[in-house]
Amino acid sequence: MRRFKFNLESVLTVREKALKDARIQLASVMNIYNRQKNVLEEMTFELLQIQNECERYLAEGEFHPEIISNYNSFSYKLTQDIKTQENIIKETEKDLLQAQEAARLAYIKVKSLENLKQKQKENYDREFLSEEIKEIDDIVNSRRKAV
Repeated sequence: MRRFKFNLESVLTVREKALKDARIQLASVMNIYNRQKNVLEEMTFELLQIQNECERYLAEGEFHPEIISNYNSFSYKLTQDIKTQENIIKETEKDLLQAQEAARLAYIKVKSLENLKQKQKENYDREFLSEEIKEIDDIVNSRRKAV
């Protein structure tokens, strides 16, 4: 009996490559997303520091309008940068969801072919076993006739 050969092995190989590429793309987008979140956290932390520094300066008692104006301007700029970063993160989240969906679909395609291959292998094993049993029966029967 011939050896087991999965007819769609080349398709499975191509789909596995596509799954690997989708996972690499997903990891890349996730890496970008995490970096953007870190930048946002740094900006937020810096804004809190500036606000605390401004409040501390006001509590000291000496009042210089130029310094307060500078704190306010910098806080405003940081707030605008935070809003911009949040918008960028929203767009990256969309890209991340698309990459996750692409990886999920690629995984489903690979898994379905792997399941098909497994079923065909099981059928082949059953057929091979039944052929083996038939051959053994033929050998046993031929020996009984010969004796």
